[in-house]
Amino acid sequence: MKMKSLKHLLVIAAASGSMAITANAAASEWNYVGGGFYDFGDGGFYLEGSTHVAERLVLNAEIGDTYDTTVRVGGKYLTDLALGRAPVFVTAGYSDYSFDSGVYFGAGVSLEIDQGINSTFELMHDTAGDGFFRFRSGLTYALSNKLNLAGSYSLNNRGFDNELRLGVQYKF
Repeated sequence: MKMKSLKHLLVIAAASGSMAITANAAASEWNYVGGGFYDFGDGGFYLEGSTHVAERLVLNAEIGDTYDTTVRVGGKYLTDLALGRAPVFVTAGYSDYSFDSGVYFGAGVSLEIDQGINSTFELMHDTAGDGFFRFRSGLTYALSNKLNLAGSYSLNNRGFDNELRLGVQYKF
């Protein structure tokens, strides 16, 4: 394991631990840990975590290990705005890829399509490399009150590979 990958693993472990400790006691769609298959130019796995730490603030972290290691740590601010019945959030954070690092920022919506089926759509700009845009769409399907199947697909521009994720989420 490369030293940089070890540092990424330590960062994600620390972030995940702090999320578990500071988790908001109230049930929230944003309180979860998850993982699964990740395709970002090469196949591998991802781990992610998110927690609702204040009324409008969500912290999140993710690590993807394919040929290169990807780490993103940031947050979401839940606004009062909505597109129809889909609440709008803004997002920002730090991104680190094996070849470069940067910051990301953007906005998105989260929408309950049907009971137990939720969707999320995000448009973000990442400054890593020469900068690129990512349009991410995802679905979760509730298997139970605590366990979700999750999938997402991200369209990236400027030569960055698109991203596919298939996995599970445990809600707390």
